[in-house]
Order: sequence, then structure tokens, then C-alpha cells
Amino acid sequence: MKKISLFILLITSYTLALSQSRGIGVTGTVADKKNAQPIEYATVQLFSKSPRSLIKTAITNKRGKFAIDSIATGTYIVSVNYMGLAAPEKEYNFTSTTNMGTIEMELATNTLSDVTVTAKKNMLNTSIDRKVYNTSQDIMAQSGSASDILRNVPSVEVDIEGNISLRGSGELMILINGRPSPLMGKNRAEVLQQIPANTIERIEVITNPSAKFRPDGTAGMINIVMKKNVKGGINGNVTGNLGNKERANASVTINYKAGKLNTFATYSIRQEERNRFGNINRQFTDSITAANTGFYTETYRSKGRPLSHLLRGGLDYTVDKLNTVGVSGSYLTTRLIRRDLYERTFFDKNNQVTQRLDRTRFAPAVEYEKDITAYWQHNYDKEGKELRAEFTVSSQSEDEKNYYSNQYFFPFASIVPDNNWVNQIEHNQQATLDYVNPIGDDAKMELGYASSFIQQDIDFYTENVNASTGKLEKNPFTSNRFKLNQQVHALYATYSKTSNQFSYSLGLRTEQSFIESNLVTRDSIIKNQYVNLFPTIHLSYKLTKGELQLNYSKRVNRPEGDDLNPFPEYLDPINLRSGNPLLKPEYIHSVEFGYQWKNNVFTVVPSIYYRYKYNGFTSITQKINDTAFLTTRQNLSNDQSAGFELVVSAKPTKTITANLSSNIFYNTINFGTTTAPDKKSILTMSTNFNASASITKNTMFQFTCIYRSARQSVQGFFEPTFVMNMGLKQEMLNNKLSVVATLSDVFSTLKQRSELNSKFLIQNQVNSRDAQVFYIGFNYRFGKTIKKADEKMQFDNSL
Repeated sequence: MKKISLFILLITSYTLALSQSRGIGVTGTVADKKNAQPIEYATVQLFSKSPRSLIKTAITNKRGKFAIDSIATGTYIVSVNYMGLAAPEKEYNFTSTTNMGTIEMELATNTLSDVTVTAKKNMLNTSIDRKVYNTSQDIMAQSGSASDILRNVPSVEVDIEGNISLRGSGELMILINGRPSPLMGKNRAEVLQQIPANTIERIEVITNPSAKFRPDGTAGMINIVMKKNVKGGINGNVTGNLGNKERANASVTINYKAGKLNTFATYSIRQEERNRFGNINRQFTDSITAANTGFYTETYRSKGRPLSHLLRGGLDYTVDKLNTVGVSGSYLTTRLIRRDLYERTFFDKNNQVTQRLDRTRFAPAVEYEKDITAYWQHNYDKEGKELRAEFTVSSQSEDEKNYYSNQYFFPFASIVPDNNWVNQIEHNQQATLDYVNPIGDDAKMELGYASSFIQQDIDFYTENVNASTGKLEKNPFTSNRFKLNQQVHALYATYSKTSNQFSYSLGLRTEQSFIESNLVTRDSIIKNQYVNLFPTIHLSYKLTKGELQLNYSKRVNRPEGDDLNPFPEYLDPINLRSGNPLLKPEYIHSVEFGYQWKNNVFTVVPSIYYRYKYNGFTSITQKINDTAFLTTRQNLSNDQSAGFELVVSAKPTKTITANLSSNIFYNTINFGTTTAPDKKSILTMSTNFNASASITKNTMFQFTCIYRSARQSVQGFFEPTFVMNMGLKQEMLNNKLSVVATLSDVFSTLKQRSELNSKFLIQNQVNSRDAQVFYIGFNYRFGKTIKKADEKMQFDNSL
């Protein structure tokens, strides 16, 4: 009943907005003059003539289209901006709703006959349904990784281990160039720490995607768009950075575009230094009497030096004016040696030492990720009508060898080794077919098919000392193998229409899933299949000085191979982890109501949202014996959260820009087990603030502050965290060379404290890492571009 009341309240608020006054509208398309390709994220601005002041701003979509509504009739100056390109400002008299046709842009020069307007991209472009973060304007992107930049993106949070969450939920989908990628699976936290941020064009955050996108990820999705230069001729850049503790990274990007062919390639190398520290304190209790039965302390240090190589490349070929084909691929390899030390002490209930040992780990590992994508796109004579087919083949492998040594000091001195090897291989094939058909000037139909095939093979091998021979031998009880085969087939349809100030988009996606879990070690196969419907609704209404929007979507989070694998990984004999082959997918109903308001200084986007999740995943720790524990996954009965998010972008002066995002949400978890409370609730907040200031024409200073308040888990909570980063950039050689210095975690505050409470265990844990990283580096841009003579903008005044 509460959910229905909330929905009615949102609908009522939305309906009241329809009483606002209306004006005329201006639409059009922005394209590259040289190749007639549409330009996405160009800024279109309307200025009053006298006195000159900003009236309205619009951002073009992926087809280069823009729409400005609710303006009064009269004379305006039209200005179009995009980084590196320019178009002459034009004066225009609007007497009725007008389609301006195509506005062409070309390479910015200082000799255009008309007034030329050029501008940098805003770091953050906010709208009600998405947030777009342009990494080229973030100084940290020069030297940092994708994980470092994601910390600065509104609504996104990154914990000390690199795990990503969106509005407080870690269940989200991360896309690469708009498509799912095996890189963003189980090891995505590691992969994101290896992808250089300077190879990323922008990051898009969408909390309620349309039915066109896969519904995976209960919190929504993040789309990482990699750089792909579209300028004519040969151009590129070289980047190099040196950091403290022998950190270093470098990359080179080159692009060649001439006629119908566009090719691009990027190579980067990254040497990291990862030092982690922490301690654990446990109190064991009797699950019935709650009496104290003993204590345990642990101090650990972990050191790793990953070396990664990333190679990306591809080409696009325009067959004719209606057909384009292309192929692209990437190859990422990471080699890493981990050296860990765990100092452990066990106590009885009287705090007397019963056992003291050191456990060391030497773990060389190598990971490979590779993918290749081919596409064909057909554009019909009718503007906006297109058909696109795409096929992707990818794979990843992980080979990790762990050599352990347990050195006992008390009650008896001895050294006992144990080893294990983890070999994991995943193959993935994806095929999509997307069709877009505009219906008139104000409606659009999208239809499509998507399929995904996943094959996983997880082989875990362990060795322990044979008590009889004193030699290391295979342990048949802890060695295991697990295979997963999963197929998902989907059909979707969306219909969108705009009528004056009111727009709506309705979508439906149906999916058929087939899952086969093969417990090879037990010679057992568990099969599951299900059909699901995923509806989406997007409603919006343009106001005189803003926009209202109401969105709904149903989403799913499917268990991955590690979530379903019931065999524990015996990396640590007292801290085991395993999956659950009976784990069901978790589903969520998400409703969001937002408002956008703009003037010539501020963009303000407040929104409220409500999420209801059932069959939700959670980690549960269970007791195996007096000292060992097993953490596994179970389905929650339900999880509800409601929140308020505020995003404010400001440009108070020509030299200062600032972005503030804050998210406050109330979360309630209902869970009925013997090891967890029936119900838990907590109020959580996260805030991100960044600001940039141009000290001189060629010098920029930037800083970012990130705060995350306490948050809950089913069996405990996490304490607040705070971190601050800063950077300085100096442009030289006519903006061809940038020299950058960055410092992350300025005050060394990045620590994670957590507490776990159950009927048999009370645990306090502190994790920290060597996050104070200093880099100094450069970025040199080179190349020659091809351009044509000026042409005047063409306007189409027909309705």
C-alpha cells in the first residue's frame, strides 16, 4: 500500500506540471561539415540579442538532434559549441515552432569570416535521465585509472578494494561502448584499476535505462565510452606519468581518417604498487547462551606490483552513403605477484594464548582478457531510420598459483606448507540486431533482438601435507571443478513520442534464460530456466525553465559463476567463501521522479527514487567449527530503499566551475534467519564535490572531496569514509603539451572500518591501503587534420 501511495503521489506531482504555460519550440541537427556525421553532446545555446544573456541550452543526442522548448517568439542568437569544432553564430527570428535543419561544424580556427565560438566540454553534463562525465576535463584522468575517475562521478561510489556501487548498491551493470563486456564480470574491480583513464572519452550513468538495454544490474548501469577520434587526417597523443614508489604509466594513441576509412589504435602500459594493511579482532560466543568462548586477533600486510598492457584498435569503413561496417578489438594482460603476511593469535575465554602463527603467501598470477566486435549499420534514406547488426566474441582467463607457509610458534614450533591453484576460463558470445524507425517528426519505434552465451570453467586444485609421508599431495576433498553454461535470448520494443512539451517512451523486454550448473566433482548437474518480462516507462514534461520526468523500470541481477559455485576456495582455511547453486536471480522495481532547472550559472537536478528488491543477494557468514567460518550467498526476502539525490553544476565565473552531488537514502532489509536479524534499517548519505579554477589562461587547479556515511549489511555495518584528491595542469606549446601533477588521498584518510555481529561471532575489522599516490606527467598532442572551405549553415523552416 505504501508503494502504491508513493507512486500516486509522484503521478499527481507530475500531472500538476501539465498546467504550466507553453511557448514555441526550436529543433535541429548538428553534424560534422566534412563527413556529415552527427555530433553527439554538442551544446546548442540561445541568447537574447540585447542585452545578450543566455536563454536556453540543449545537448545533442547520438543522432546529433536537439530540441529547445517553451521560448517566446522573437530574435535570438544561436550558438553551437563542441570541443575542437566551431560554427558561426547566427541571428534568427523565430515566429513559430521551427526546425532549423542541419547546423554544420568544422575544425576551429581563428580566421572564420563570422564570429567563431569555441568552448571546452563541461566536466559534468546533467539531465534527469542520465549524467555524463567528460574525463578530458578531469586532471586526475591524466595519470589515474578508470577506478580513480569513477570516484569523481556523481551517484557512483568506489570502496577501498575498488568495488563499484551506484546509489549505494553494488549490483549494477557496467558497459564498454554501450555493450556488455566480460572485462566487467567477476574481476571488474581489478580490471578498472588497470584501464588508463586517459583512454576514456566519457562515463555515462543511467539509473533507469530503457528496454533496449539489458536489464541486468538492479541499481542501473554505467557506460564507459572509450576514445575514438573522428578528426580527419593523422593525429594522436602520447602520455607519460611517473609516480611515487616506482609507479609509472604511459600510453600512445594514433588515429588516421581519410575519405571512407577511419582507423584508430591505442597502447598503454601501467606499473602499479598496491600495498594493503589491516587488522581483525574477533570474539567468539556460544550461539545459545551468548557466553564468551574465545578471542582472535589478526594483523596483515599485502603487497602487489601488477604490470598491465592494454591494446585497443579498430577501423570503420563507409561503404556508401547508407552502409557502414567496422571491426574493433582489445587485448588486456596483467601480471602480478602478491606477497602477504598474516600474523594470527588465538585466545581462550580467559584471554590466554592458545595458538600463535604467521601465514605467508607468495602468489604469482596472470590474467588475459580479449574481445573482438564486428558491426554493420544500414541508414535508410529516411532520416533517423537505421538497422544495425553487431557480433562480439570475447574470452578471459585467470591463472593464479598460491604458495602458503604456516609457521607455528605456540604451543609447538613447526612449519606446515599448503598450496592451491585457481584456473578460471570464460568464453562469451553476444549478438544484437537493432532497428530504429522514426514515425513522423515526433515519434520513434525501436525493435531489437539480443542473445548472450556464457561458458565458464573454474578449476580449483589444492595440496596439503600427507601426515604419513610428510609430503605435499593433492587433497581430493578440497580440490574441485565447476562449469557454468548460460544462455539469454531477448526481444525488445520501445515507442517514443513528443507532443509539444510532453514526451513519453514505453518499452517492454522479454527474456528467456537457460542455466546449467555442472558440479563436475560431484558428478551432478543443476538446470534452471525462466522467462521474464521487463517493462519500462519514461515520461517527461518541459517547463519554461526546466523539465519534469517520471521513470519506472523492472531490472534483474543474475548470479554469476562464483555466486553459484558451491565449492569453497580454500585460500584461507579459517575464512572460506563459496557460492550457492540454488541462488535465484534478484529483481527490482525502480521508480524515479526528477526535475531539472537551468540558468546561465546553475544546473540543478533534484530527484527522489524508490527501489523495491526481492530475492536480493547478501553475504552470510556461518560457523564451521570453533575457529573457521564460511561466507556464502543467500536470497533476501526483500530490500527497500527510498532516497533523495541532488546534483548541482555551477559556473559562477569564466574561470571557476564546480559540481556537487549528494545522495541520501533510507534502506530497510527484511531477512528471517537464525543468524541475522529479522529487519534492519539505516539512513545513509554520500557526497561528492569537485571544483576547477583557471589560475591563468593556461593553468588549472582542481580538487575533489568524497564522503560516504555509515552503511549497513545484514550482519553488521561499515563506518564512514572520506578522501580528498587534487591536481594541477599547465598547458604549453599552443595547447599541444599538458604538464600535470596529481595527488590522491591528500590526508591519508582512506580507511574502511567494519563490524560484524551474529549469535556466534563479534568482529571488528580495519582495512587500509597505500592510497596517497603522487604523479607528475605530460600529454603531448600531435597530428595534422584535413579541413574544407567554409560553408554557410543551412536552415529548414518547414514544420
